[in-house]
Amino acid sequence: MLTKVGSSDPTLLFCALLISILFAILVTNVGETSPILKKSPAIFLTWFLVHLSFSQGKTEREFSRLVSQERLQQTVRELVDFGNRQGGTPSGNRAVAYLLNEFKRMGLNTEVLEDPEKLTFSSNRWTLRAVSPSRLGKTFSHSWLAGFSPSRERTKARLVKVPTDGELSKIDVDSAAVLVDLDNSVRLYGELAAKGAVCVLTWSEPPSKAYEDCAFIQNLEPSETNPIPVFDISRSDARSIEKVLKSKRGVTIEFSSTTRIRKGRSKSVVATLAGRSKKYFILCAHGDSDSGGPGADDNASGDSGVLEIARILSSMRHKTTISAPDSSIKFIIWGSEYGSTENFVRTHADDLQNIVGVLNFDEIGTGASRNCVYFEGNDQRINFHMLRILQKVGEDYVGKKTFWPEATTNPSQGGTDSYVFLPNYLSRLGVPVVEIPSVTVYTAAWQQSKSLFQPKEWRTTSWKGPPDSVIIDYSLYYHSSMDVPSKTTDREPFDMVWGVKAVGIALLRMAWH
Repeated sequence: MLTKVGSSDPTLLFCALLISILFAILVTNVGETSPILKKSPAIFLTWFLVHLSFSQGKTEREFSRLVSQERLQQTVRELVDFGNRQGGTPSGNRAVAYLLNEFKRMGLNTEVLEDPEKLTFSSNRWTLRAVSPSRLGKTFSHSWLAGFSPSRERTKARLVKVPTDGELSKIDVDSAAVLVDLDNSVRLYGELAAKGAVCVLTWSEPPSKAYEDCAFIQNLEPSETNPIPVFDISRSDARSIEKVLKSKRGVTIEFSSTTRIRKGRSKSVVATLAGRSKKYFILCAHGDSDSGGPGADDNASGDSGVLEIARILSSMRHKTTISAPDSSIKFIIWGSEYGSTENFVRTHADDLQNIVGVLNFDEIGTGASRNCVYFEGNDQRINFHMLRILQKVGEDYVGKKTFWPEATTNPSQGGTDSYVFLPNYLSRLGVPVVEIPSVTVYTAAWQQSKSLFQPKEWRTTSWKGPPDSVIIDYSLYYHSSMDVPSKTTDREPFDMVWGVKAVGIALLRMAWH
């Protein structure tokens, strides 16, 4: 059975018995006139039980009651306070210690998995300010130091702008700070340094006005020998500087950077709620801010969601509100997006067949234009049953108090950890290719809205948009310097609540038979 029946609710147990009796009658009396039922009564029973929901049952109501918006917000704030939490860095290790302690407090069995060594980057402190003219004094308030920038003492420098065509022969960059768009900065970085530039200020054209005042964060190639630092600035700051330079007035800036570039190991935290078999679900989220920025929505929100579900289920288990699940649940916070997931798959190659399914949180903390919970991706055949259950949860609770106004499945977009567990990715990693349902749950993705075609078989009453399309909401501050709690997760904390409730209820229906 795929539907959760509360173990302490005799009414639901009676309903389950009644269903069995009715099913037996159907098989006996209707089988001759129903080819589908006659050919495969198990398929019919699965369909019937998924669609006959116990969604208002005692156990699901209790789980929902225990979800704390305040705790979700606080967890995000505490994680962001550690820094960008890159795997193998001091901030990443502080986050690992915090997560490990939280899981242990829940009484769960815990372990830490280490990845192979890689080059890591930490920014201890940096400064960037306009010295003159004075009217530029408020610029750079949302700038960011690019990853793998080297350390530099405090330096004053005149600022020059690279022409749009990227032709350096037209300007003197020796001993200057250089303002250049992102595409040209990537292409010209080495040449600018060779010609004597002392730092680069770079900007990118935003996809919408929502991104005018924040800096998109980039990383230099991982190296201990990058010659000059790069600062990401907002498009509005770049326009202010361009306006001054166009008036033939000079611009002087001051900057400094203190960074740490050395080898380290990403660490993933695994906590297990033991079940009655060696089979297990994975509920996961990447623990790093993969852009290198503050990473409140991407992805402290996902980490907070994993912790909250672990807290509630372990508490309910301790109080015997629920029995031990049939399949264990492994709560995993990956040290590095993709890298740590790939390492887990490689090191658990002989155990992959025991994974019942993967539920991945990535960005459940904000949304720019809709209030929707998304379940991805419905174009993967092996995700069918898991997504049907998530879709049913979406339909059962849509519009109810403290639940989502919209919920829908959507086709694959890529770009997150769940894809590592799908067959084509497993094949690339050289491990046994097993079929593992693997979905991602989120409330916003990327930096601008997308419209995806929705197959007819996946249309749902819990989606309020066009019936043949899924409009993917976007994060206002995706991979930017302004992905901070006050701008994302504290502005729409209910998004995290919805994500937790959707996945928690789905787990109750899947992991307990």
